[in-house]
Amino acid sequence: MTNDEAARIPVLAALKEKDRKEILAHARQRTYAPGEAVVREGDSALNLFLIVRGQAHVASQARGDVATLGPGEFFGEVGLVENHSRIASVIADEELTCILLPAWEFRSLLDAHPEMAVPMLHAMIRRMHGISAHGHP
Repeated sequence: MTNDEAARIPVLAALKEKDRKEILAHARQRTYAPGEAVVREGDSALNLFLIVRGQAHVASQARGDVATLGPGEFFGEVGLVENHSRIASVIADEELTCILLPAWEFRSLLDAHPEMAVPMLHAMIRRMHGISAHGHP
């Protein structure tokens, strides 16, 4: 992933270029096939996922399909912040490329760069209200 691509992800856009480069040095990129489970409900929370390309849906056993995520969005933060297992599954709808930040890196990033929390909070509030990043349910 290039620095320009990283700058288009709201969580990373809040950072200076040198900080984004440092984060990318510790992250790894992975591509998932359509239909592949990226994370499963109940699994241990090990990474924060930042979507670079593609689309995925979020589903829980209790509520079924609850959201669709695309480029620039993220998932996995709840399990990392609250230190518990995954609360939903995320399944790739098409080829999905993500940047994975390990839990320890994510926590230290939030400590060192609290400005990252603001776009995350905005996204989490939109999710709670059932509104997509584009203003639609």
